Amino acid sequence: MDSLLRGLRRWRALARAVLLFERLWPALWPPLGVAGLFLCAALLDLPALLPGWPHAILLAGVALAMAALGWHGFRRLRLPDNPEADRRLERESGLRHRPLTVLADRPAVAADSALWRAHVARAAAQVGRLRVGLPRPGLAARDRRALRGGLLVGLLACLVIAGADAPARIGRALTPGFAPAAAAPATQVQAWITPPAYTGLAPLFLRPEGGAVSVPAGAHLTVNVTGGSARPALSLAGRAAPFKALDDASFQAELDLTEGGRLALSRRGEALGAWDVTVVADQAPVVSFPEPPGATAGRVPQTRLPWQASHAYGVVGLQAELRLRDRPDAPPLVVPIPLPGGAPKSARGVRQQDLTPNPWAGLPVTAHLVGRDAAGLVGTSAEAGFTLPERQFVHPVARALMAVRKMLTLKPDERDAAIHELDMLSGLAEVWRDNTAGFLNLRAIAALLRRDPSLPAVEEAQGRMWRLALQLEEGATERTARALEQARQALREALDAEKRGEHVDRAEIERRTRALQEALQRHLQALAEQARRNPETDQFDPRAHPLDARDMEKLAEQMREAAREGRMDEARDKMAALEKMLDAMKNAPPQRGRMTESERKRAAQRQQGQQQMNALQDMIQRQGGLLDHAQGRAEAENPPPPDPRRPLARPFTPPYTPPFTPPFTRGLAPPPDPSGQHAAEAQDQQQRGGEQRVQQALRRVLGELMQRYGDLTGQVPPNLGDADAAMRDAAQALAQGRDAAAAGAQQRAIEALQKGGQAMGQQMAQQFGQPGEGEGEQPGEGQQGQDGQDGQGMQGNGRGRGQPGGQYGWSNNGRGNPWDQGFGDRRGQQRLDPLGRPLREGAAGRNDGGDVRVPDQMEEARTRAIQEELRRRGAERSRPQPELDYIDRLLRQY
Repeated sequence: MDSLLRGLRRWRALARAVLLFERLWPALWPPLGVAGLFLCAALLDLPALLPGWPHAILLAGVALAMAALGWHGFRRLRLPDNPEADRRLERESGLRHRPLTVLADRPAVAADSALWRAHVARAAAQVGRLRVGLPRPGLAARDRRALRGGLLVGLLACLVIAGADAPARIGRALTPGFAPAAAAPATQVQAWITPPAYTGLAPLFLRPEGGAVSVPAGAHLTVNVTGGSARPALSLAGRAAPFKALDDASFQAELDLTEGGRLALSRRGEALGAWDVTVVADQAPVVSFPEPPGATAGRVPQTRLPWQASHAYGVVGLQAELRLRDRPDAPPLVVPIPLPGGAPKSARGVRQQDLTPNPWAGLPVTAHLVGRDAAGLVGTSAEAGFTLPERQFVHPVARALMAVRKMLTLKPDERDAAIHELDMLSGLAEVWRDNTAGFLNLRAIAALLRRDPSLPAVEEAQGRMWRLALQLEEGATERTARALEQARQALREALDAEKRGEHVDRAEIERRTRALQEALQRHLQALAEQARRNPETDQFDPRAHPLDARDMEKLAEQMREAAREGRMDEARDKMAALEKMLDAMKNAPPQRGRMTESERKRAAQRQQGQQQMNALQDMIQRQGGLLDHAQGRAEAENPPPPDPRRPLARPFTPPYTPPFTPPFTRGLAPPPDPSGQHAAEAQDQQQRGGEQRVQQALRRVLGELMQRYGDLTGQVPPNLGDADAAMRDAAQALAQGRDAAAAGAQQRAIEALQKGGQAMGQQMAQQFGQPGEGEGEQPGEGQQGQDGQDGQGMQGNGRGRGQPGGQYGWSNNGRGNPWDQGFGDRRGQQRLDPLGRPLREGAAGRNDGGDVRVPDQMEEARTRAIQEELRRRGAERSRPQPELDYIDRLLRQY
């Protein structure tokens, strides 16, 4: 029994502890919640943001709140006793009839009775099953919104945010900061002078102890005073400058320095600083001619203007102004002079410019230099007199025109003598016999001077005289060569300026690059036209050198792309390569001497063959237009099933553009315009009738071409006969109103014409050779290479016609003959086929080598662009069905 009672005392102590916790925890929860909230704020470092006293008040408030809530909870707290512990044990253990009370109880009578002992024994047996159970403080009933859970989650989040800095933050939250009051700052003076931007000088700081300074006019003074509450005073040579307050203890004054004097700074009668300021006035630039101006030597002399300029802060602009000695009241001729480095302080150089087109050329002038600095001050040089260089013409009429031009320059109001001279020149019939355009231009100049008495009319007439003199003196090739040289020089100057670090607008470089590219194309076209008209010329022929001509065009395009994208180093490299090729073209030795009679005959035969090839290309284009019309009507009569996803639309008919017509195809009526959609049957029949007549006319032209080609070569390709039969079938089908059959026959005609064109190119290349071949080659040894590829050469727009790069021009890429001779790297000495592969001697076009030349990147890019655009339009299924079918037919050609 004693051991049982000792065990019961332990259970009662444990039960009292559980009961105490259940009473203590609800009393502790409110102050602990306040402490948790403060701890969250401390981990976020919020209390440290408060000044000292508010921080201390916050801490006191938190402490008072915790104390008040703790007192409210503990004031009714009572320690549990043994009976309460027994009730807890009996309730948690499931004991009935209060057995723990029995163990401590005594019977009123008969304490040793057997019944009482049995009752006690039964109660003692139940004591072995005692349980205390888990504490149940009952916070759920008090905190129905479970705020305690949110507080715990907030504490965890704040701990994660604080990280390793949590202890320091808690320490700052518990320690309010009471910093001592800052002492009044001492007075500090900061003064500096900013020179004008055009000088490029750094700001000048004034020493606090004072002194003397010298600054350029237009400088800006800034004075800052820090410390003290009184407003300072600033004066320069008796002129005051007000201070403005930046805050309670900072002030600032600003002043533009236009004159010097004593600069004094004071406050309440106490001097804070003093300086002696000297303002130096800006001077105009100094410019001069280091040597007399004049002219350069050469067939086309240039005006030579030596110059030198200097300025303390840099010269930003320089130009030469020329005036007529005999007409000093005339507006000056201004020649801009580029300066190296943007705004040099000292520079010299020579400006050369072609002023021969100017009406003053050949007349005495006076010149002086005009320099300008960034402030706008202008300096001029002493005048220098010289005669403006002029071009020496050989043609007598050109010399006479220049004399009339000078006459109008000196006396623009006295026109009768000039008009009389022009009338005399127009009477030279032997000069204008083969130059109708020049004669009409001359008469128009005389009429302009008679009709318009204004000064601009004189200037226009002088410009037209200059162009007419050039036309008489030189051909188109010399004019385009001069324009090419000017564009080349302009671009070179821009690239050199950009390389020196000067600011050059990228758009200007791109514009000059595009001008060079256009000038190059015009010059190559002029050379090709001259070579076509005069096969005996010794100048460069782009048709005989297609690869070099296309290499130059490709270099120009690559240079333009590099300049547009800002890759200036690459643009300069491309420019250097292009200049090297242009110099090689300009200085290339003659490719051939005078042609023999046999060579002239073969050249004439080649020209006739090219005309016939052009006519065949034109015929295929017209036949393709008829095919599109016939297919469009056939599809309109038997439309495909409607697509519910696509709205109804009118059928699409491709536009027809008639190409160039060769001389012997004149009179062939163009196909009717199929742009409108005709619904009436009568109109359809009328359209078929017109196309039938066009088809018959094409067949007649084909017969005439076959006859002429047979007279030229002695044999006619059988494919042209197949094309004639297909055209006959097409005309019959159109007469019967069978558009589908007509379309099929026209398709066969086109295929036969393409194959016939290939055969014609092969035959003419074997019999007549290529341009530039010597007489030593016999017929049949000439180069082939005009046969196209896979019968697709004739599709397109006939780029071979009139284009540089091929005598028989039968290829998709427009290259024609891919070989050239005697230019650049001399690769023209090697005979090549249309794919750029070397031919063996006597191979007649066959090649066993593997050196294949594929189209260049520009042609591939153009082809890809066309394909992508067609595929994009074909993917737009909302377009009309006839238009989509037309796009599909175009894509099949690729």
